Amino acid sequence: MERHVIDEARVSAARDGFEGRIGGLVRSLSSERMTANDWSLLAGEFLDHLGALSVTHPALDTPQAEFVLRAAEQAATGAVAFAAYFPGHPFTVSLDYVNFGVSYDAGADGSPVSLGPSDWLDAFCLAVLTDTVERHREAFYHARKPREEARFPVDALADGLMAYVLGDLGDDDADYPPTEAQVLAALDGGLARIRAFGAELGSDVGGRTDYLALLALRALAAGDGEGFDAAMSQLLLTYRSFGEVSTHPSSLLPLTPLALAALAYRRRGWTPAVESDYLPRAVITGHKASGPVNRVDMVAALRSGAELFGRPGE
Repeated sequence: MERHVIDEARVSAARDGFEGRIGGLVRSLSSERMTANDWSLLAGEFLDHLGALSVTHPALDTPQAEFVLRAAEQAATGAVAFAAYFPGHPFTVSLDYVNFGVSYDAGADGSPVSLGPSDWLDAFCLAVLTDTVERHREAFYHARKPREEARFPVDALADGLMAYVLGDLGDDDADYPPTEAQVLAALDGGLARIRAFGAELGSDVGGRTDYLALLALRALAAGDGEGFDAAMSQLLLTYRSFGEVSTHPSSLLPLTPLALAALAYRRRGWTPAVESDYLPRAVITGHKASGPVNRVDMVAALRSGAELFGRPGE
């Protein structure tokens, strides 16, 4: 499947001079207390850069690409941590790409904030891709909307991912780990919620990305390879149609299909039935073939504006 095309000027803007630019942005944002919105903004910058890199090197099988992906995850899960813990609990967010970190103390001035469902979902998918989702289990749990407020289809997808990936059924009294039947029941419940949402609005849910993603997740949980491939194909087609009107290079790497493909590969050994640059193999497999990250080509730019804080002992 061919990807949609992003204007070359947008690609160049996201790709060229990135190291110095991201360092300057971090420096600017960190002049005051960084919030969930700031961390989400940084995650978006890293994802746009990664999408731009994929235009010239679609495989993304380089140490640089892996480093950028991990930076996007660190920033995105930083937003999740802020929503989960601020201001009542201490936590730290680190951004290795620019050798930067922020520690938040318990009892800081300020009010709790909520995280938008799309930011939560992006962060969860990035954590799946970088194998860090278990590390952030508690933050993802606390940053979710309360169940009584989770009325939208994207909330059903978030619940489904928590159930399948982390075995969290949203019930503190439920068995852990849940049985396969319990996970499937949770996913079926989510699909029913989305269908009910569509019926209430008088709209067809068959073209919704959250519904198609949950269908794929349900097939994955059930071991239904054909069902998974069919749902993924339709999901990618839907993302491509949305991408055709996007100006962001990040749209070239749709995170939800990537995370689903990664789960299928890592848990079932399934490779994507659809060959597409939307699904770089290195990202799906976790960069198994890549070596240690080499930042030689970044050192000059980092020292000129992106390397903000030295670590102890450096």
